[in-house]
Amino acid sequence: MKNLARAGVAGAMMVSLAGCAQLGGSPPPPPAAVGPAPPYAGLASGVLGASLDAADRTAANNAEIAALNSGDRKTWRGDDGTYGYVAPSAANGDCRDFTHTVYINGRPQVGKGTACKADGGWKLKS
Repeated sequence: MKNLARAGVAGAMMVSLAGCAQLGGSPPPPPAAVGPAPPYAGLASGVLGASLDAADRTAANNAEIAALNSGDRKTWRGDDGTYGYVAPSAANGDCRDFTHTVYINGRPQVGKGTACKADGGWKLKS
């Protein structure tokens, strides 16, 4: 009797699985791999941030991204007394002009740039 019950369950499972195979055949392909946006290299990654250490450059670039995304002025402060702010202008399509002021030893250094949306993030125009 137990063998008959097991055979019934096994048969039901085979019919169920066969139905799945008939519906779709092979499984659908996985979605296309979309990698993360390339790291943002802003004005602080160039001449404007030449005397900044890596942590300060990261803070400055993160402020640029935040300002570009929001359209609002964003400030940042480094670990060794450096600081600055990013002042974006109104968006122009997928691009936005901005000014980044970095204070090193109390002296301002100003850079101007334009960044455009690209690959799910922002890219500084050359």
